[in-house]
Amino acid sequence: MKSNSILILLLLVLRAQHSTAKEPNFVIIYADDLGYTQTSVPMMKGRPELAHKLHQTPNLEKLAQRGMRFSNAYCPSPVCTSSRASIQFGMTTARVGCVSIHDVVMNKKQVDFEKKLSIGEMMKEADKGYVTAFFGKGCTPMHWFKDHGYDVTDFIHKHPNGNGHGDWWEPADKTPIPLDDPKRVFSLAKTSVDFLKDRGNDKKPFYMMVSHYAVHVRNTSLKSTREKYLKILAKERGIAGGVPDISKSDQNADEMPKKLQSLWETANYAAMMENMDSSIGMVLDELKAQGLEENTYVIFSSDNGGGNSNAPLQGGKAKMWEGGLRIPMIVAGPGIAANSQCDKPVAQWDYLTTMHDLAGSTVALPDDLDGISLRPVLEEGNDGKLAERDTGLVFHFPAHYTVPITSYRDGDFKLMRHLNTGEIKLFNVVDDMGESSDLSKTMPEKTAEMVRKLDAYLEKVGAWKMEEVYATRTEELEKWIADDEEKVAKINQQLKADSLDAWDRRKLQAELKLVQSRQTHHRGNLEKLNQDRKSASWF
Repeated sequence: MKSNSILILLLLVLRAQHSTAKEPNFVIIYADDLGYTQTSVPMMKGRPELAHKLHQTPNLEKLAQRGMRFSNAYCPSPVCTSSRASIQFGMTTARVGCVSIHDVVMNKKQVDFEKKLSIGEMMKEADKGYVTAFFGKGCTPMHWFKDHGYDVTDFIHKHPNGNGHGDWWEPADKTPIPLDDPKRVFSLAKTSVDFLKDRGNDKKPFYMMVSHYAVHVRNTSLKSTREKYLKILAKERGIAGGVPDISKSDQNADEMPKKLQSLWETANYAAMMENMDSSIGMVLDELKAQGLEENTYVIFSSDNGGGNSNAPLQGGKAKMWEGGLRIPMIVAGPGIAANSQCDKPVAQWDYLTTMHDLAGSTVALPDDLDGISLRPVLEEGNDGKLAERDTGLVFHFPAHYTVPITSYRDGDFKLMRHLNTGEIKLFNVVDDMGESSDLSKTMPEKTAEMVRKLDAYLEKVGAWKMEEVYATRTEELEKWIADDEEKVAKINQQLKADSLDAWDRRKLQAELKLVQSRQTHHRGNLEKLNQDRKSASWF
């Protein structure tokens, strides 16, 4: 009887191990400011011109060869902060309550992200033993990612990881990043590789997000990689003697001929791109070395469009045209056909729902998500039938510091509304991905239908209105100006005291100069805001 009990126990243990081994793993690799046409992988296989002629990203090419590229993939926002909030919570920026970088309405209303379900929390709630990790650039309003369901992070600094951590080893102290680790690409790879080694040892299912600081400015790269591209550019342009490796910030910057400076910038950017690709390759190689590749879904994409040219797409970062919103996306993993392509419009807020589905979680998701599962297209490509969306893809961007536009894609069509003037544009972005032919006048019924759908959605989710954004920003600036005025008056009063010694007087005068400078800056921003709110420009 005892031997039977032991046998049953062993069978249960083996069954549990087998069940755990079946759970798929997930890796999201997220680039920063990487445009649709900035890699050497064309997002449409039949259009090689959509790959960058100079940039070399061989590891992304390998990923695309064993997986699926998406020709119509969208980030949630043309700027990083709101995209990063949206992807974590499976909601459009309008619904999640974070629509831009310095979101004054979000700050005033004190939107609490801890009340929303993140991808990390969803994976933990699945109760399948997932280990969750987040490495790299975070999302400033979310603060510490360990508070959002992530077991392991590299948030070891004085402040949560953000833009500054891509430029400084410790931003609070302005400690430089070593020259052999541009944009932290290699230390980020090492942290990710160490995590994969741990999973190779303990065999636990995992979800890891590797969030790059590249290719966001400031652009930095390995000297050896940069020299490679300097030689390529010099050869292409027949420059005798080559292009010197001298940047604007080098001590000998005056030795660089001005006509060659832009070529150096081009080479530096291309080198940074390749360095990021090498970092990605290190992670993917370790995934394979640990025997984890076949059971792992790898999703590669970018938080917004590129700051460089995204031709043939219009616009780029911080713009609501295709160049700011359509981004590269490649997915490889179990059941995904090699070297395949999906042309259906998808958005990054679909990731949470997709991973919930693929992980086999039986825990119900919140009923206010915007994402749908992409499993049908991952398994069947363009033949896969996606669930109906509540509304199409809504990109709401009532930003006070740039052109405020709401964009809305539904099927083949994309509608754009200028939030200052109310002017409408309509494009067929399948036939006209460069958005050169406005159809709003020739297709009034289609335009009206999309406007109705868009307005209904924005009303339902309580999206910020442009008037509200301008009013809140004005209130913020006027408060800062008033606070500065009080400080100026107080310091001037202190300076009148006869008992002040020379040291204290100089200290107060320096403080006064600083406050007055800040006050001038705030007044300039208020004046600019009043001009911007009258602007009818689309760029």
